[in-house]
Amino acid sequence: MGPERLEPVMTTTVKVLGRRQVNRTVQESLSDVYLAAYGDPGLPESRLDAQNFANSTIPRHARRDGFKLVLATTGDEISGYGYGFTGKRGQFWSDWLAGAAPADIVDAWVGNHFELVDIVVDPAHRGQGIAGLLHDELVTGLPQDRALLATEPDGGAAARLYTGRGWQIIAPEIDGTKALYGLDLRTPQST
Repeated sequence: MGPERLEPVMTTTVKVLGRRQVNRTVQESLSDVYLAAYGDPGLPESRLDAQNFANSTIPRHARRDGFKLVLATTGDEISGYGYGFTGKRGQFWSDWLAGAAPADIVDAWVGNHFELVDIVVDPAHRGQGIAGLLHDELVTGLPQDRALLATEPDGGAAARLYTGRGWQIIAPEIDGTKALYGLDLRTPQST
């Protein structure tokens, strides 16, 4: 039996970007991760969806107050991202929530909250704790008192990530199978 071969350990770093740092290179990386996570690279419509996300949705969201984008880099490639911004009445999702969630929840939570839009990890890098790193960096130092997101409360990876980091279901059904999760940012988070 020969000497043991050790697999190289790749280090993941997480970096916060502001709206002015979202350049063409960053957009291309976001498109690649989005396509790997949500699409089928062999389908032209999947590539178009990923390009639309990176070239239209991200720049539009980057113009919103409180925009924060976090990129994870593993080795020399972008392995994931997470982002959000200040949610306000007059924006699509905040106004939609006003009709989908109970009035007391809307009054207490919706408006000037941090809207966690998405945390996405390239499937090739899942299971390495990258989503947790992205989450923790994303919610650290936010000026808002509370944060909101929607996901399925199915015990899957997303639900486990969020509940494991203090998020609570505040409205169990807002959009078919999705629940509204809230995080009190005034309470120190344990990770």
